[in-house]
Amino acid sequence: MAKRRIPTKPNELRDQLTQAATGIGGEANWPATAPILPEVSILVVEISSAITQVDGLKAQLAQARAYLRAQRDQGVDIMKRIDEVTDGLYGPDGAEKNNFGLTPKKTTPGGSEPLDQIVIIKTEDGISPASILVDWDTEAGAAAYQVEWYTDSAMTQQIGNAAVSESEYEIAGLTAGQQYWIRVRAIRGSEYGPWSDPATRVANI
Repeated sequence: MAKRRIPTKPNELRDQLTQAATGIGGEANWPATAPILPEVSILVVEISSAITQVDGLKAQLAQARAYLRAQRDQGVDIMKRIDEVTDGLYGPDGAEKNNFGLTPKKTTPGGSEPLDQIVIIKTEDGISPASILVDWDTEAGAAAYQVEWYTDSAMTQQIGNAAVSESEYEIAGLTAGQQYWIRVRAIRGSEYGPWSDPATRVANI
């Protein structure tokens, strides 16, 4: 006889309790010490309520994430406009840009500006299981981007890397439930920009 699996998900537990509640009344050998029908029915109601609350929390979390992304994108757009305005007022390498929280841009003798550090990296669950979607702001003058991902915050255990032409990349084939640290830098020919600060995320299940 196969051993019955113990339910681990709320929906499964609720369904089994419902089945048990249905069978209590007509089961002649129902143990005297087992829960009576009203007790099981109360458990079914409580579990159903808990499931509803969890679903509500998930929806609120999704809304909060969307709001955070929108606010972050808005902040990035504002800083871009400030950068453009201060370029016109003080020049790209003007020291006055520091007053606005911006780093003056250093220019090379050849006239092309060095690649800047990518400041903001955003991560989301990827489309496929055990994947992470990474995107970042386009860096002016970059021909491509290099992405690296690690399993430790010290960035010593590299799991993979990729060179991409777009400002987003889906890292697939990860271990579900494992936390990863990701960094990105701009590339132009043989020139590499500084690495971004790492972003971290747990691969989706």
